[in-house]
Amino acid sequence: MELLKVDNLNPYLDDLVALLIDAVDSGAPIGFLPPLSEPEAKAYWSSVNDELQENSRQVLLVREEDKVVGSVQIAMSPKANALHRCDVEKLMVHTQVRENGLGSILMQGVERVAAAMQRQLLILEVRSDDIAHDMYVNMGYIPFGEVPGYIRSANGMLHNSTFFYKEIETSHEVFS
Repeated sequence: MELLKVDNLNPYLDDLVALLIDAVDSGAPIGFLPPLSEPEAKAYWSSVNDELQENSRQVLLVREEDKVVGSVQIAMSPKANALHRCDVEKLMVHTQVRENGLGSILMQGVERVAAAMQRQLLILEVRSDDIAHDMYVNMGYIPFGEVPGYIRSANGMLHNSTFFYKEIETSHEVFS
């Protein structure tokens, strides 16, 4: 298993497209509804890569056997009064390797990267009934609100979302 902070998604594009489609098709509440087409997934990752090049986003990947099996993103706020915080977005672990702690490994990486960037506050949102909800609680994220009917699933059902934050100590470590 290899955890990477990448500065260009192009070498991983095929794996990332497959990961996103797998996540969406398995019901992950990450902003898309199934079925997600390959062109839509490629367009999404292209836009993420643009933000990565602009330094407004960071992307962490987990690779196993030279294949991307997990990903998470860190979105930085450009606002002058918000340079101390960032949003954690789109935590994905491929269905073939779930329940192996990769989500926690990715989130530990998020915390290290954010700390190295002098970001002291992490914010995230997750569907309240999603398995990741308990992982965030166990990792010390603090819920600060639940919004009813925040996310719509493919069958039209509305789901509540919980918003979390975590304060972290900044460091001068470089992520390797």
